[in-house]
Amino acid sequence: MPHQHGRTEDLDWSSMLETLGRADDIEADLNAQIADWLLAGDERLIYDLGCGAGGMTAALRAAAPRDSRVVAVDGEPALLAATRRRAGVETVLADLGTELPVESGSADLIWASGVIHHLPDQQAVLADLADRLAPGGRLALGEGGLHSRSLPWDLGVGEPGLELRLDAAQDRWFARMRRDLPGAVPMLDGWSTALQRAGLVDVTARSFLLDLPAPLGSRELDHVLGRLRGFADRDGREDLPEEERAVLRRVTDPEDALHRRIREDLFLLAARTVYVGRRP
Repeated sequence: MPHQHGRTEDLDWSSMLETLGRADDIEADLNAQIADWLLAGDERLIYDLGCGAGGMTAALRAAAPRDSRVVAVDGEPALLAATRRRAGVETVLADLGTELPVESGSADLIWASGVIHHLPDQQAVLADLADRLAPGGRLALGEGGLHSRSLPWDLGVGEPGLELRLDAAQDRWFARMRRDLPGAVPMLDGWSTALQRAGLVDVTARSFLLDLPAPLGSRELDHVLGRLRGFADRDGREDLPEEERAVLRRVTDPEDALHRRIREDLFLLAARTVYVGRRP
């Protein structure tokens, strides 16, 4: 019987395939650094839970022993197809809100990035995942880090510091997403303590930097503009005032004078934190 952790909120991940794939291309070096740090070289069974478009799956496949088995799991067939194209690995279709297709005591490494926080009872999921590890196996979470930075402090339009207010809007969205999940259970501990509560030892964390200075190449610029456009296009939401969405629409419109003035100053700076614990 699959363990019932409850369903995630209703997000259409398959519609984000192009965006996810572009992010994977841009973060390929970052993912390779994480995979190299995680893998000891003796892993035989590796899972990527919530693989998205397969960027990290490909990095794990490249860094893992040649004879190891790498399995990518996601609830979206389109994302699994993209992962097979990118990484050439075995894929499993599963809703991680209702089932964990990993046998108890089997996995040498389970990687889950940006997944656990979409599930109602995060601590229960961590305990369940810890049980799926082989003795000495590790659970690695890509959770937290720092919000992305891309904009100059003063755009010359509106109040300076717009990106700080984007962070606050994103935090409000996240809090509301967690609150509205059916059966949501607050997790008052940080990820390190939560891994320890799940029975894991040697818990540690490391942050990895994505640093792409201005001026950006066309692919990186498209990625940054797509992220900013996402904030601008969220009509009807209270997270960001309309006047600030209007500024973002100007920033992301190639025909607008504001866009033409600042595009050479756009950059991409972010930090991703990885938490790891080992099953005794």
